[in-house]
Amino acid sequence: MRESFLRAGTAILMMYYATGSNAQEIAGGSGESAISVAERVTGAVPYLKSWISTPAQLPPSDERGAAENAKDYSIQTNSISNAPLQSDAFGTGNKSEEIPVCLQIPAPPAALKTQSKYNEDDGSKSSIDEDRSAEREKLVQPIRNSIRLLTNIAYARSDNPQVARARAECVLENVDRWASAQSLTEMRSSDAYLSRDRWVAEIVLAVQTAAKVANLSDMRRSSYGAWFGKLARDTIEAYALRLGPKSKTNNHRYWAGLSVAAIGFLVDEPEFKNWGKTSFEIGACQVDEKGILPAELARGTRALDYHIYALRPLAAIAKIAAEHGEPLHSKCFDGFKRLASMTHEALEDPDQFEKIAGLRQAPSSQESSYSAALKLDALLIF
Repeated sequence: MRESFLRAGTAILMMYYATGSNAQEIAGGSGESAISVAERVTGAVPYLKSWISTPAQLPPSDERGAAENAKDYSIQTNSISNAPLQSDAFGTGNKSEEIPVCLQIPAPPAALKTQSKYNEDDGSKSSIDEDRSAEREKLVQPIRNSIRLLTNIAYARSDNPQVARARAECVLENVDRWASAQSLTEMRSSDAYLSRDRWVAEIVLAVQTAAKVANLSDMRRSSYGAWFGKLARDTIEAYALRLGPKSKTNNHRYWAGLSVAAIGFLVDEPEFKNWGKTSFEIGACQVDEKGILPAELARGTRALDYHIYALRPLAAIAKIAAEHGEPLHSKCFDGFKRLASMTHEALEDPDQFEKIAGLRQAPSSQESSYSAALKLDALLIF
């Protein structure tokens, strides 16, 4: 019964979300108001009253994110951009009171074929081909939107335990549907494979967070084990057989390692955990005495951005391994520390890094392109 009320409340929120009108319709024809349904489901009356009765006021899209922290260090990546979400009343913001208890989030597609957004003639992969990028955006932006909606709900904080539990259940119920839909299981291009790694990492980390509050039933564990396990095995096979030599050793492998390691810790599969730990080793052991990753230094004016991008999954692998009682004992852990130290210094003052790179570095984009679990402060890198 509780789940039917939650679905009814979600449908009401979705109706409001789409129209901006006052969602005072009766839930399922029962004669009960939306507020009453929400009260019995979540105890979140003050929150939902403001959300249902007051249309969200969105600033113009070019003004969103203008108040971001000046030291907001991240890059706009192939996977989740920092662009404002379309049709999203709480897009890049992290204010928990603006985030609904639940939404039925569209499942990412099962199959995907994309092309790189970078200019094919640029060996450094640092200049973007606007036409290729635009075509790519049409395919990947809906996936980004779905994952951002999921992670915003997963990491929203609430002092009300019923609201927190309802949000956690919402995350899991959405992922249940995504698993049934076999989302992201058929990647039909190298670029699609490389983009999927971070998407999967974001989804799995959101599930791990939700599972701390809501119950992972045996049926749910079985479903997740099958879907996530299929994704992990496909990723491992892709890096062994399909993807090129650069991807097997650069930031692509680190993000793949994070996605597979996160799945391994979620479903308790040693093979996946070990593959993720090996991915950390591959990255950390390449760091030179100055804290530089040679593969990322080759990215021209975006070399610093890609050092940050490469550091993030390595730090996340180390963090989730430690949190699950399996801290890394890498022979190259000092290399990881050098990378973190160098990156921190370069973010504070890029002059020395630019001397090493031989190029002035492009400005970084926003930290808001990452969910809460993957922000630099959450990873405790610096």
